[in-house]
Amino acid sequence: MKQQDGRSFVFIKYWPIVAAICIGLTGFGIFRLVKSNPETDSMTTQTTSIIRTGDIRLTAIGSGTLISSAEVELGFKNGGVVEEILVETGDEVSEGELLARLDDDDLEVQLEIAEQNLRELTSDAAVAAAALELAEAQKALLSAESELSFLLSPYVFKAELRLQGAQDKLQAAQKDAELNPSEEADHRVMNAQEVVDNAVLSLALNWETYHEEYVPGFFNFRWRDQYGFWHDYYDPPSETEVDVVWAELATAEARVEEAEAYLAVLTEGVVSENASGSQLTELDNTGEEVVDAQENLEASRLVAPSSGVIIDIDMQILDHVGTGSVLTIAQLEPPTLEVSFDERDWRLVKEGYSVEVIFDAFPEKTYSGQIVFVDPSLLTTQNSTTVNALVELDIANTGWANLPLGSATSVEVIAGEVTNALLLPVEALQEQQGNTGSVLLMENGEVTQQEVELGLRDVIYVEVTSGLSAGDVVVIGNLEY
Repeated sequence: MKQQDGRSFVFIKYWPIVAAICIGLTGFGIFRLVKSNPETDSMTTQTTSIIRTGDIRLTAIGSGTLISSAEVELGFKNGGVVEEILVETGDEVSEGELLARLDDDDLEVQLEIAEQNLRELTSDAAVAAAALELAEAQKALLSAESELSFLLSPYVFKAELRLQGAQDKLQAAQKDAELNPSEEADHRVMNAQEVVDNAVLSLALNWETYHEEYVPGFFNFRWRDQYGFWHDYYDPPSETEVDVVWAELATAEARVEEAEAYLAVLTEGVVSENASGSQLTELDNTGEEVVDAQENLEASRLVAPSSGVIIDIDMQILDHVGTGSVLTIAQLEPPTLEVSFDERDWRLVKEGYSVEVIFDAFPEKTYSGQIVFVDPSLLTTQNSTTVNALVELDIANTGWANLPLGSATSVEVIAGEVTNALLLPVEALQEQQGNTGSVLLMENGEVTQQEVELGLRDVIYVEVTSGLSAGDVVVIGNLEY
């Protein structure tokens, strides 16, 4: 018994050493086995990926607040005492709605007086008086023409009129040629000058006839001397007498023109070009007084220039106000958001990019819109640095829930999006330069380098626009030997 116990004790004492030797021999055998396998020694196992189709969407998430698209500060055009305020803060108003007015009793009286004066100038009696004035002016014109025709003879008088008309046309042609030089304009001047020359010659011939025939026939005052003999005494009108009648003719023509213009305004409301005259001036001044009175009355009233919400009123009844701002309207359309994004997303926040918006107070509705402005400067606060932008919502199809200003939103910018695209894991790209790159394509157990063209890219995948097909197998990472 003692001998058996002694052998057991020796085995228990040395069994760790025996175990170590056995393990070492086993490992050496495995090493030799592996080393003798040429396939295991040539290439370790590679990770691969199969090209598939899918979607890529580049987005940035920000938080925003509903703000007014614009704020319009209103004030009276003229100062005065506030008589009535028709709105309160928070009221929605429409374009053209009366908001407030000043004490306008005196202004209404001024308008009534001006309108009464205008009615008197355009009454039936005023029209009849204007017609009578035209008739008297035409009568004076005919009288002056008749007297000149007698004093100068009908043919000299007509020749004088023809020359005046020809000279007027020559002056007009010369002026046009100066303003618009051309061969055609020069030709018109030459023709007009020729007409003037002919009129001058005709007038000279008629003056000869006048002295030879007309004066002896109409201005011969025969007299008999003391011996009973008769003598001829020619006494034609003097140049001064003729000039006086010419002036009467010009005055009568001007009266006719003014009377015709004034009557046309009263009866047809038409003002002819270059119309003038004291009556027309009085009518114009009276009309301007009416317009001024109307404008002064309108200036005492505050009217909404557009629809919106009243957000501030800085006046009270009986306050004496000037022309400064007394009321502010916030325009609500289009609905506008002020949105902040993390500065790391600044590449994804660009003007014109589409957005999707969900309001905290109305989470069951998603609105769409686009970025209309991006602040070129980052906004740094104590806790963060952000990119700020303005977003306008498109509510043509979705409608609008008339949410209050200040409503909080979650905004997702869609910086890029493709559907049913070939997706390549970013890790499979071996090289990339611009929109091109290369991958390791595995076909029939062989690996080759393949050039590819790339599109949209996110963190995991990049779009392949050419170079690969769905089902292709690419190697992830580099080959290892």
